Amino acid sequence: MHISSRLTPVRAARLVCLLLSVFAVVPSSASPSPITVNLRVEGSTRTLIEGPVTSDAIPNPPGISTPSSNGAHPCDVKDNGSNGGFGVAAATATTALYDAAVARGLSFDAKWEEKGLNDFFITQVGPDVNGGPPEYPSWGYAVNYTTAGVGGCQFQLAPGSEVLWAYNYFNLPHLLGLTAPASVNAGAPFAVHVVDSQTGQPIAGASIGEFVQGVTTQIPSVQLTDTSGNTIVSLTHAGVVALKATRAESVRSNAVVMCVHVNNDGTCGASNSSGQGSTSSAAMNPSPTPPILEVARIVGIKSGHIYRRRSAPRLLRGMVRVGSNNTLREVRIRLERRYRGRCSGFSGSREMFVRLAKCRGAAFFSVGDSESFSYLLPAPLRSGRYTFDIEAVDGHGRATNLIGGVSHVVFRVR
Repeated sequence: MHISSRLTPVRAARLVCLLLSVFAVVPSSASPSPITVNLRVEGSTRTLIEGPVTSDAIPNPPGISTPSSNGAHPCDVKDNGSNGGFGVAAATATTALYDAAVARGLSFDAKWEEKGLNDFFITQVGPDVNGGPPEYPSWGYAVNYTTAGVGGCQFQLAPGSEVLWAYNYFNLPHLLGLTAPASVNAGAPFAVHVVDSQTGQPIAGASIGEFVQGVTTQIPSVQLTDTSGNTIVSLTHAGVVALKATRAESVRSNAVVMCVHVNNDGTCGASNSSGQGSTSSAAMNPSPTPPILEVARIVGIKSGHIYRRRSAPRLLRGMVRVGSNNTLREVRIRLERRYRGRCSGFSGSREMFVRLAKCRGAAFFSVGDSESFSYLLPAPLRSGRYTFDIEAVDGHGRATNLIGGVSHVVFRVR
């Protein structure tokens, strides 16, 4: 029996309805969900923003439009830089800054750089504008205390990322990091610790100040930090106090919010005097958490180097320096490969490269708890662009930061 391939008008109408119903339930390429990151914006004389910010990709339309951008342009990773549409739209370091500045009514300007960048070049946040003698101060950024090697619209953020934008960034070699107790007793001395957050190295000569409404005012009675990055502070007034560290040629530190109680007044977790028992002096004056592991360092691989396949690194090596007051729990590494628009990551459990749905999606895997490690890949590396990261986790569960050229290297094999 021959069945005609022609559709009658009734059958055609039914087919159209069926297709429409099918397409109606197939989701379109959904835009990524907004994420929350921790954003800090350090201006020339004050902290402009510090705290959680929710941001998303900004495609075109609507794009970002500024007084100097000559129209609206996207800021969503996939449409910026040399990505050429590869990847997925995502929140970026620039969208976090832009969203926060707009929400707080801060002046914001950026130039759109088309040739060779396809990204925004930030020129103003609040009162601070790029330019001027002697060293042309300008805005720059870091994510998780690591200076990024791409424009702000090309850096995909993960939830909880620490995003820092700072004025005169490229002329300030130190990004200060401050640690201190969460609660202290009024009038009792306690220790604080200041490091360079990029390297974990202690910073001497830093001053400690109270942070109020964006302004940090040095506490006159507190000495500068010593060669170990430590100094002693005593706060006499009860309540919530925020501290920051400052130093010449350095970006201000994060703010540490502390609760200051008066003996057993029932605040800050201290026992009320009417309750049973008493609070020990150790509980009222907890010792500061030991500083994070000083540094995790990759050994034997040059960042930016191009290796021939026969000489490409196969033995992944690294070392971790542990301070006297801390312990090493674990060392973790990850290796990602990008070749002809496709990305893969090395799986420690399967001992092979596996395809990634998106770049920067490879997972860290453990290589033990030794301060010096080596890991032999099962096969030589093939052609491609590789990113190798190492991080160490201390006894308190804190991971070291990724530092370009130190614990984060990018190299090529051809």
